[in-house]
Amino acid sequence: MTMEARANTNLGRLCLNAFRWMDTLFEARMQLRGWHHIPCSSSLVLPHLHEKGVRPADIAKAAGVTRQAVHHVLRDLLELGFVEMRTDPKDRRSKLVVFSPLGAEFDTAVRDVSKEIEQELARRIGDRAVSSLRTSLEAEWGNPYEKSRTTENKF
Repeated sequence: MTMEARANTNLGRLCLNAFRWMDTLFEARMQLRGWHHIPCSSSLVLPHLHEKGVRPADIAKAAGVTRQAVHHVLRDLLELGFVEMRTDPKDRRSKLVVFSPLGAEFDTAVRDVSKEIEQELARRIGDRAVSSLRTSLEAEWGNPYEKSRTTENKF
């Protein structure tokens, strides 16, 4: 793609293209490690888990989706053996989602492959560019529906 063509491509399309590049490489690398047929929806839940466990309602809030969506994904992950449900020791009426041993193994593979992909991207576009990209993506962008203070948005 020429510089002029890139300048005329909207930022959303560029972000989507970058996501597809990373997602394709991620899936290929995970398959090389023996992880096949992992539902895409698992990314809605798995990144929010930690060793002490997390309530489904808290996953929904962190992911910005409904509780029903989280419960739907949890059913699939329970069936695959990636997660377990445990009683919350602080509130016996509530459940916590935790990684199963298989899920913990998967999580380790995800972290390793993610690091590999970031290193591959740095080799291709440079450490500085990856660092700038990371800084931009980690910035707080704010609520997408909130009016900008500097422009007149019509939502």
